[in-house]
Amino acid sequence: MKRKLVLKRLSASDLTLFEHHYRNTTGAKQKALNLDVAVFVQSLYPGLSETISFARNRIPLNLSIYGPGGAGLHNLQRKILKQQKNWRLNGELIYDPPEELERYAPLKKGDYAILEFSGDTEPHAASLYLIAGALSADAKLYQAIEEKYAKGFSAKKGMIALDADEFMHAFSDIDLDEGHPFLDLIDQDILEDAATGGFDGFRKLIKRRQARGVSQEEFNKAKRSAELVGRLGEEILNAWLEMEKQANRIMDYRWVSDENAIASYDFEIVEKSGLVRNVDAKSTAGDFKNPIHISMGELYEMADGKAPYDLYRLYRVTETSAKLRIATELNNTAIELRKHFAELPAGIEVDSISVAPKVLKFGEEIQIDLSDIVENSYESEN
Repeated sequence: MKRKLVLKRLSASDLTLFEHHYRNTTGAKQKALNLDVAVFVQSLYPGLSETISFARNRIPLNLSIYGPGGAGLHNLQRKILKQQKNWRLNGELIYDPPEELERYAPLKKGDYAILEFSGDTEPHAASLYLIAGALSADAKLYQAIEEKYAKGFSAKKGMIALDADEFMHAFSDIDLDEGHPFLDLIDQDILEDAATGGFDGFRKLIKRRQARGVSQEEFNKAKRSAELVGRLGEEILNAWLEMEKQANRIMDYRWVSDENAIASYDFEIVEKSGLVRNVDAKSTAGDFKNPIHISMGELYEMADGKAPYDLYRLYRVTETSAKLRIATELNNTAIELRKHFAELPAGIEVDSISVAPKVLKFGEEIQIDLSDIVENSYESEN
């Protein structure tokens, strides 16, 4: 669930992984990118040292390189090696693609690389975004990274772990040309929307990705991630409702969709007055403003159901926390929306709709934090 992002300041020895720099550099030539153990193992993959034995001291890796500048995908098969106590992205020299001679020549010592690893217990793929301060297409991005992160590096520290949320917010408004590959890193909300059927996300991806498009692996990953976030949001809401019940703020509740996966709402809540409310949980790892997708089954339940129908918007969802805003009694809203679909020609039906949260009346933000509960549960089990 949590994105595995690191920022690396390229050293002279890192650059010799690229054939151009290997050929034009004197002195040490290691043909590898150093991966600081404190970041790569201790922060990203804490169990990796135990799973990688002496006999299997290498991990095959699908490496997707973007940049520097506006250069698009250069896909290679490489490996990560454990050599004594050192971890390196190693293998053959990386040559310029035949159609992009001198592609990696502008890179210099002190330039930056952003790495995003895929894989829960060990990496199986990585995206490498190269940023060259000497290129006009990268100049603003390079300067922004310098201002925010340069102080975190030293002669002994060449890599730092990035908090994905903080990173996305810090760089979401940077002025880059449409199609710049760095935009791929910060368009996860757009990709999530497209993967769940949102036309707005699809349209924005077409504009931003241009000829690069979206790989099947990336699209499937976004779809799986959205499904996992949806489930995680329901689990968090279930735990929060249990706390509401224990605090005597509600009489009872039931997690309906856990019993019936095709249910047109996720929870039933019984208020202290005895009134039953139907609740649909809509979760995202991104911002509150991300589009909300409502199926026709859900919309018809809103319109025709006897119980009040509420929408619980969970956003910034993590393993132990989420922010929550609630829009109540959407029954009349659904009735009005459904009228528009009655005008469609016979044989044509709409399967789902996307709704901008700003058009619904949501209440104040509620912060849900289950970290103490999770920690106490872990301690009791051990």
